[in-house]
Amino acid sequence: MSENRREFFRVIFHESVNGKITRLGEAPMSIVVDNISVNGMRFNSPVNIPMGERLECSFEILEQAFLLEGTIVRKSTRNDRVEYGVGFTIDQETSSQLFKHLNYYQIRQRKGSYAD
Repeated sequence: MSENRREFFRVIFHESVNGKITRLGEAPMSIVVDNISVNGMRFNSPVNIPMGERLECSFEILEQAFLLEGTIVRKSTRNDRVEYGVGFTIDQETSSQLFKHLNYYQIRQRKGSYAD
């Protein structure tokens, strides 16, 4: 059995959370975010992105926009799509804001109410 080494809780979205990733020197690409934690996120894409590539990731949680830098740290193929894990490079203030919004989102998700 593998050990779960996650430091922070991860929110798995029941409702789609749309986001964008931007590769260096390229136009932003729309994605659907599967889950997010303070340390990173998972998304699927038909585009092949190399391991270790740096990205700019943007998404909204409860009407709060986040723009974070990250690096592809995990990659696996499923059917015609590639599933990616991104590790964020994040400062303490942004980390605290993201943690707070993810916590609020998770509480509302459990209650079945996603709106403010």
